[in-house]
Amino acid sequence: MRMRVVLALLLPVLLLLAVFFVVPIITVLAASFDTSDPQRVAGWAAYWKLASDTYYVRVFIQTFVFAIALTVLTLLFGYPIASFIARTSAVERGIVIFLVIAPLLISMVVRSYGWQLILGNSGLVNTVLAAAGLVPVHFMAGWTAVTIASVHVLLPFAVISIAGVLSSLDRSIEESAAVLGASPVKVFFLVTLPMALNGLVTAATFVFLLAMGSFVTIMMLGGRGTMVVPLLIYQQVTITYDQPFASAMAAVLMVVTLGMLFGQFRLLRKRSV
Repeated sequence: MRMRVVLALLLPVLLLLAVFFVVPIITVLAASFDTSDPQRVAGWAAYWKLASDTYYVRVFIQTFVFAIALTVLTLLFGYPIASFIARTSAVERGIVIFLVIAPLLISMVVRSYGWQLILGNSGLVNTVLAAAGLVPVHFMAGWTAVTIASVHVLLPFAVISIAGVLSSLDRSIEESAAVLGASPVKVFFLVTLPMALNGLVTAATFVFLLAMGSFVTIMMLGGRGTMVVPLLIYQQVTITYDQPFASAMAAVLMVVTLGMLFGQFRLLRKRSV
């Protein structure tokens, strides 16, 4: 009887996963092997093209490196904010959390357009530099503008993930280490950081997966040299109408993201043993 109740409670979740997760994955994989159009590269030939063509290999590597860079930068900026949230008063915590989460209430397109107004050749930053008699900086159509805007987009996810773990840490352990003569730097690296590692791994995985799938900010702020796999998939679907090849790229990207989730699961499982 108890097992029936458990299955009944899990049934809505299982159906939701089947409809919105399993079925789309099967659909993408099936579309990559659609050979109905002989003029399109499909099946194993599409995957071989992705692995052998230097352009697509470079785009995949570029996407991976960009996601790693965004993850590192987001954690570096997000940890101090999360630490402040975890250690400050309730009133200040509420204000900071609101400021961190507020950008999520605005559309991605609107935020990207706002960064265009700030970082554009005639934007706010260059206007201030020109007024100060300094040489304007060309941020747009390159990785600089894309990176700044992307960190702004992903920062809330890292902050919330890390702050939740830091808030639950036992402060008496840090105080004991300090009483025994450990410097603040040693307390951070030998006590606080190991205890907060689960939150950092979760935040890093979350940010990395979002970075691997982002393309709106890159499309609006980047240029020809800022090509990533999601943007390439978007172009294959909307411009060249090559559904099988786009599905093959999506399948490879999906394997990478699932591998990251599996790696996070194994790491957190080992730490919990």
